[in-house]
Amino acid sequence: MNCREVRKTLSAYLEKEVSPAMAGKIEAHLAGCENCRLLTEELKALNKSLSSLPEVEPSPALLAKLYAIPGQVELEISPAAGEPEKVRIFSRKFWLSPAFQPLLVSLTVILIVASLVFFTQPGRSFQKSLSLEFHRAYSQAQRVLVKAGVITDRLNGFRESFLASLGSDQLPKSDQN
Repeated sequence: MNCREVRKTLSAYLEKEVSPAMAGKIEAHLAGCENCRLLTEELKALNKSLSSLPEVEPSPALLAKLYAIPGQVELEISPAAGEPEKVRIFSRKFWLSPAFQPLLVSLTVILIVASLVFFTQPGRSFQKSLSLEFHRAYSQAQRVLVKAGVITDRLNGFRESFLASLGSDQLPKSDQN
């Protein structure tokens, strides 16, 4: 073990909270290192002098003040009796409530994705390709609608010629649609 490792575990060693294997390693280091041995002796002397000090009991007035602190904090937070608790929209309590945490997470994700799309070079190229695909799909949809209009016009023409060939006076006229 080196000095740094011994200094980290020295307090636990003095309180006999280390494994016997670790204690053996520390003792072997202390046998060969004068600085760590002096530090160990100083810590032992400090522990001995601290244990000889008497325990001080806090005064009843101090205890009463300490026990009153949680009640004072609750009075500052909670509303007066009979008043409904007002939760302001701009308060931290409102926005960090569990009901709004999923909303905050989703807004954060949306902002991150939007910033990646709008403010990075790959995002700009993605915008261009997305715009191109949108315009292609739009023009294809327009072509399909035009073809559908042409087909309905042709079908209406076939219908009219069929009715004319049968003789329109034999069949009742129906709606043109």
